[in-house]
Amino acid sequence: MIEKVYIEYLVLNSIDDKKSVLELLSIIQPKILKFAKSMIADLGHAQDATQESLISIAKGLSKLKDPRRFHAWIYQITLNKCNDIFRKSKDKLNINILDIGEVEELSTKPTPNDLEIDMLSLIKKLPAIEQAVIHLFYYEGFKVTEIAEILNKPAGTIKSLLFNARAKIKDNYGE
Repeated sequence: MIEKVYIEYLVLNSIDDKKSVLELLSIIQPKILKFAKSMIADLGHAQDATQESLISIAKGLSKLKDPRRFHAWIYQITLNKCNDIFRKSKDKLNINILDIGEVEELSTKPTPNDLEIDMLSLIKKLPAIEQAVIHLFYYEGFKVTEIAEILNKPAGTIKSLLFNARAKIKDNYGE
C-alpha cells in the first residue's frame, strides 16, 4: 500500500521533476516486465514490450489526469504493446504464461515447487484473455473493477472470465 501511495506521489511530481519520472519508471519496470512475460513467452519480445511501454508511459504522464488510475493505465499500455508485438511477429509468438518445458517426475510426493509448476502449466493452457485475468487478479492483486478498466471490458465479463478460468484449471487439475 505504501508503494502504491509513493508511486502516485511520483506521478504527481513527474510533471515538474524528471528525476521523479526516472524513479517512477525504475519502480514500475519489474512489474511491467513480469506482466509482459506472462503474456509473451519469449523473453526478448517481452523485454521489447516493456521498453515500448515505459517509453509510452513516460511520454503520456503529463496527459494522465487522475494519478489513482495510473496502475490500471500502465497495465493497459503494456497489454496493448504486447498485442502490437504479437501482431507484428512473423512467427506468431505464443501469448501465454512462461514456457515451463517438460518436467520429469522426481518423486511420488509433490513438493510446493512441483505444485507451482503444475499450476503454471494449467494456466498456460487457458486462452490469452483468461491468462491475463488470472495474472492481474492473483499475481498483481487487482480487483475485478480495476481489471475491467485495464482490459476495457465490463466487470461482469471479467467475473465470468475469472470463473471460467478457475473452472478450467480445476477440471484440468485432475488429468
